[in-house]
Amino acid sequence: MKSLYLFWIGIFFILTSSCHRSDKLADSSLSTDTIKTTKITDTVANEETLKTIATEILTTLKAKDYTTLAAYFHPTEKTLFSPYGFIDIKTAKKLTKTEFIQLVKDKRNINWGNYDGSGEPIDLTIAQYMNKFVYNVDFLNAEKTAYNQIIGKGNSLNNLNEIFPKYPFIEYYFSGFDEEYAGMDWASLRLVFKLYQGNYYLVAIVHDQWTT
Repeated sequence: MKSLYLFWIGIFFILTSSCHRSDKLADSSLSTDTIKTTKITDTVANEETLKTIATEILTTLKAKDYTTLAAYFHPTEKTLFSPYGFIDIKTAKKLTKTEFIQLVKDKRNINWGNYDGSGEPIDLTIAQYMNKFVYNVDFLNAEKTAYNQIIGKGNSLNNLNEIFPKYPFIEYYFSGFDEEYAGMDWASLRLVFKLYQGNYYLVAIVHDQWTT
């Protein structure tokens, strides 16, 4: 009789443990799905936020309002300017918000790197550089835009992801303007951002085009 009693106690324990384990597995599965949903939602939100900020930046560039542009610079880091898709960290100009605004006021030539092909120094004022190597076409009304994706690809290396790994960016792209050039007059502008204290700030402006 005692053996029979112990047998039924054992069966009850097994069934109870099985149900408890199934509940935990169900809770675990629900938790994983919730985390995945949160990540997807955050990614979509980040993309929309950055597109809004990038549009504001392009608006200042089109208006040549460079003082307002500086308000988007990272508050503790320098913002990098690259005239071409391959970022030469040795020659690319890096400026703080204060330095940039002062150069806008001074209107003096500074070196931004070297021209592709000739290797001659790119000595231009802020306004001249912006007209030639930033907003040289109407990127506010670009043919294509992309989030964290390179569109413009030419005959030179693109090292954006190496210099700014995992930094979000928006690209604005035109495939070309004159049929005579068969697409070799394409142009891109990439705005690179970094999250700092809950806000996104501009850490690089990378212009790209066909190089020789």
